[in-house]
Amino acid sequence: MNPMHFLKEGNPGRSRHWWIRLGTDDTDTALTVSANLAAAADNLGDEVDHAYYWDQGHGADTDPDAFLAWVARVTGHRG
Repeated sequence: MNPMHFLKEGNPGRSRHWWIRLGTDDTDTALTVSANLAAAADNLGDEVDHAYYWDQGHGADTDPDAFLAWVARVTGHRG
């Protein structure tokens, strides 16, 4: 699935908040894919939190607490 089409059209129903992570040792997705997605969303004025997990593969999740804190911040959730 390629979300770039929806971003280049400036889809008004798109998310305005993006958490994008990719392992630098990912064999399934090129590093440029996440970089291009982050740049496209950022160029539309969306909030983008993009980073790479060093030496991690596809599906890595090394900072779940940071993700949950980010979700709470962008949704206004107070727990």
